[in-house]
Amino acid sequence: MQSAIENRMLAAMAEALQNVVAMFLIMAASYVFMKKSPYPVEVVNNLVFNFFLPVTVFHSITGLQKIPAGELLVMAAAGFTATYVMVLFSAGVARVCGIRDQFRKTFILGATYGNHVFLGFPICYAFLGERGMVLAMFFTIGGYFFLYGVGTYIMTGRVTLAAIFKNPLILAMGAGCLCVALHFSIPSFLYHTFSLMNTATFPLSMMVVGGGLKLRFFTDLRKILYTVCASVIKLAIVPLAGWGVGLAVGLTHDQLAICVLQSAMPTAVLVTIFSVKYDADPVFSNAIVSLTTLACMGTIPVLFFLLK
Repeated sequence: MQSAIENRMLAAMAEALQNVVAMFLIMAASYVFMKKSPYPVEVVNNLVFNFFLPVTVFHSITGLQKIPAGELLVMAAAGFTATYVMVLFSAGVARVCGIRDQFRKTFILGATYGNHVFLGFPICYAFLGERGMVLAMFFTIGGYFFLYGVGTYIMTGRVTLAAIFKNPLILAMGAGCLCVALHFSIPSFLYHTFSLMNTATFPLSMMVVGGGLKLRFFTDLRKILYTVCASVIKLAIVPLAGWGVGLAVGLTHDQLAICVLQSAMPTAVLVTIFSVKYDADPVFSNAIVSLTTLACMGTIPVLFFLLK
């Protein structure tokens, strides 16, 4: 009996790792294709973020029998708390290293806020299937409160939460939860359509990540050390913070695994968007995004083995 369980776990792990390898191969192919025949990454990004991902989120939630309110709150709290703890740590590192002004803002946010959506969702889905996807969404809610609250404060000295409630993913989560709460049955032809769109979401997400990779940071010697420092914090120390916070709030094994995986995601492109919008250092942000995205090809498979 024990041997059969272990065999199933090994088979599930092998399938999940194959999914992760496939996603990284799509990302690499997109990077090469971008060099040979450039495509508008911004258009694909908007299509995925405003259409395909909300449909995937809605589809995943409406597949639930009921909304686990307690699980939603604890995962969202873990997402917010783990990221906030690392802000304090990164701010201390920036002070010790003498990093100041716009460069400091980008360093702190780049070392703490991860790509919970475009990479986090596919990887968590590969790890635990639909359950992993749902837990990843709950974690992301906490991440959005962090980004538009603490993240905005880091960049501007003020806080705005209005943007959270205009976010297509948050709206899709709310609509999905409402359908489940009201026991509203999605017509079969629509549910089948959403299911087909769901299969296209993750490859398109990898095209956004791969097409947006920029390797010019290797030519900027002055910033390489700080880029490496921020990347080590993001990929090595932030997951430890997620693990510690998860243990402290008593997460189950599945919840803790998703908390660590989401914490281990590379720096989000949203950090660059914030750097441009709030006059920080977008070149430095692109360097952190690119290096962490490349390095996570090695760190994520390691976490798969450790967390299983």
